[in-house]
Amino acid sequence: MLNEHLMGRTILDMDGRRVEVVNDVHLLLSKNRMALVHVDVSFNGFLRKWGLGWLTWVKDQYISWRYVQPLSLEDVGTSDSVSLSVTRKRLHELPVEDLADALEQLTGEEQQAVFSALDSETAAEALVEAEPRAQRQLIATLRRERARTILSELSVPQLADLLSVLPHHDQTKMLELLPGPEAQRIKTIITQREVNARALMSLDYIAVPREARAGQVLRDIRVSKREHDTISYVYVIAPDTRLLLGVVDLRDLVLASDDTGLGDLMVSPVVSAQEDDVREDLEELFAKYHYRLVPVVDAHDSLLGVVRYKDIMSGLTTRART
Repeated sequence: MLNEHLMGRTILDMDGRRVEVVNDVHLLLSKNRMALVHVDVSFNGFLRKWGLGWLTWVKDQYISWRYVQPLSLEDVGTSDSVSLSVTRKRLHELPVEDLADALEQLTGEEQQAVFSALDSETAAEALVEAEPRAQRQLIATLRRERARTILSELSVPQLADLLSVLPHHDQTKMLELLPGPEAQRIKTIITQREVNARALMSLDYIAVPREARAGQVLRDIRVSKREHDTISYVYVIAPDTRLLLGVVDLRDLVLASDDTGLGDLMVSPVVSAQEDDVREDLEELFAKYHYRLVPVVDAHDSLLGVVRYKDIMSGLTTRART
């Protein structure tokens, strides 16, 4: 069983965050039973396998069995495979950037097995961070409903960047899984050379009148169950015209007394993007000010939406690697 399901298998070393191959195992005799305690990923293990254990080129490199997670679909699917002492939740302890790097190094069933073990949100984040070749491989193997769930975790600009690297056939299949208006926006972003801020913006933001009190705004935020990346700032507007009056950083809001009006906390004027600004203009804004969100306004300075740093700058990184 060990030879068939573990020896020579590729594993992900959760501590070192790199891909390794199991060359040998370390067993311990305890109470008349042999217990598997380590796997050896050093070249020495490979030499021992071929009866050349007397040649010791490097130090043995052991990884505790409790940290080993099989990546092969065959390993997790067969009933006679070696049982594990931990679950796949250890994958979620990796920073998403490292997880994307690991996925890039894997191919075939191993890559599919790791990706299938991730929840939809983590899978979406890893997919965005992965380089285009890995993105194409992962998308090509997704089942329809799994793809729909993962895509629903991404913003329109992220989806546009992701789908733009896919072959036309796969791109069409993915667009069919999205709501009509969203799919149309994505097509516009992909096909237009100079897509504007209005096409890239999100409508998920917080805007309140200047008379609103800090305590009430915080209570409203807590019960709203919003995604964390939509509440970096609170925008202060005139309710009748949606004129953008100022912005309050969430940290200032938390530190203010409950009865403080947002008009007293806000910073004005607000750095904003015009609705017809192109992507290059937005990249320059984020590079200069390092804000997490930038509001988008019309010609009358009325608030229309927001663009997010990760939608614009992460997409820039992906396109640079394509």
